[in-house]
Amino acid sequence: MPQQTPWETLVANALIGTDRQTPQLPTSEGQLQALLNQVPSDLEATLLQSAGILASYQQAGQCPLPNEGQLPDLCPPERVSLCSDQTHQHLQTILSGEYKEVLSELLRLMAQAHQHIPAETLPTLLEKGRRKTELRPSIQAVIGERGRWLARHNSAWAYAAGQILPQTDTGEIDQEAVENLWKTSDHTLRVDLLKTFRSLNPRAAREMLAATWKQEKAKDRAIFVAALKTRLSLADEPFLEVALCDRTQDVRTCAGDLLAHLPESQYCQRMTERVQTYIQFEGDTVTIQLPKDDGSWKDEGLEPLSGKLGKRASLLMQIVAAVPLGVWSDDPPSLIEVAHNHQHSAALIQGWTLATQKQANAVWAKALLHYWLQQPEPAALIETKLIFDLLPAQHIEAQLESWLNNLQSQSTSWKGVLKDLTLLGPPPSLEFSQTIWGLLKADICQQLSHPQQAYQFRSLLQSLALYLHPDLADEVVAYVNTLDIHSLSIYHQDSLMDWRNLLQFRQSIYADFRKGSLQDRQD
Repeated sequence: MPQQTPWETLVANALIGTDRQTPQLPTSEGQLQALLNQVPSDLEATLLQSAGILASYQQAGQCPLPNEGQLPDLCPPERVSLCSDQTHQHLQTILSGEYKEVLSELLRLMAQAHQHIPAETLPTLLEKGRRKTELRPSIQAVIGERGRWLARHNSAWAYAAGQILPQTDTGEIDQEAVENLWKTSDHTLRVDLLKTFRSLNPRAAREMLAATWKQEKAKDRAIFVAALKTRLSLADEPFLEVALCDRTQDVRTCAGDLLAHLPESQYCQRMTERVQTYIQFEGDTVTIQLPKDDGSWKDEGLEPLSGKLGKRASLLMQIVAAVPLGVWSDDPPSLIEVAHNHQHSAALIQGWTLATQKQANAVWAKALLHYWLQQPEPAALIETKLIFDLLPAQHIEAQLESWLNNLQSQSTSWKGVLKDLTLLGPPPSLEFSQTIWGLLKADICQQLSHPQQAYQFRSLLQSLALYLHPDLADEVVAYVNTLDIHSLSIYHQDSLMDWRNLLQFRQSIYADFRKGSLQDRQD
């Protein structure tokens, strides 16, 4: 049995009590023992003073444990600038739980400004990324070299470590070492390794995946195939055709989606041949026949989907999405107009929308944006999100402004679509934000007088506070100050105050970045 330490001896005596047993003095060596020898013989005093001596002794310091291993590498110097004190204060406010909805936006602004956060905030932010995977790309962009260094020494934060590929003595990528890492690392590190290697050497990364393909788990194969979207080219076609025959539907679907991004691939040519069986244009008319749901489409990575379209129409949509847009016409608006009159127009036009996104075709994007914004169903607005990145912001906002004004003139309920509008992208221009604010301001008093819609109105205000241009805050504050706020319900008062405060907080964030940008130009 191992010998008790002085502190363990003391604790054992204290648990029994001095009334039941005479306490045994703890023994030690050197100066500690000399102090313990000076303890008076009184029972209670013996126990208490011995405890005080031992506690002071422990607090005075201990020799560090010897480190038998190799010391970690030094953290590399930072390559981007440190964020301002004001930005750091904003970040700390968010991490403390206030205005937490703004975190992604603040991290995006920091990344755009090429800034990193202070070291003292790294553990909190890295831990948040451990729990919320959707934040990880944004966090990785602002933690700097110190953050990546910390992540490499804490397995819980490995997602942020950044994959550093082994190099040879000449500074080139050590492909053999990379392949060894690929075979021995855990899932998270393997995904990062494949993405990093793919961005630097697409062919070698694909061949590395192909070499272990048959041994990979089904759930991993789909993720690995998706990583090939980086620097995708026709050279990947043979491997993707193999993945298209995988026994797992997710893998087949992912492979088919990537092949659909390659208009010259055999996959797209097969879809072109098949679509001619189901769709024929003749002048101002179109004939559409839906494909059969007989299970034969699985080999092409297609699967009938339940939903508003129906299973057979969803198959047609997926086929159209894989057909090169050049097959159809040089006049997309006319073609869309003809298709619109058919009962299965939704499948065809949604397929064109997906194809436009995959093939990054700005001509079709412009025509489809115009079409979707002419539809009476407000839900059609969501379809435009797929093609927003293909068009200039000024063109999109001009189309949206016309669309909103049209809804208002027709007395159509536009409030329901405003929340959908907030899902479409980053903050709009101040001018377009003022258009939205004008619509809302004209109706806000009526909304405040309908308590049965209080929750929906509060939800709309919160979404708009995160979407509208932050410089609109001054106008919002001025308007709220004109209201007889105390005549409203507590719920409505809180809604308005939260809306105002959130906009002001975002305005303060943006103002700090503008000030920093101005100082950089002056320097």
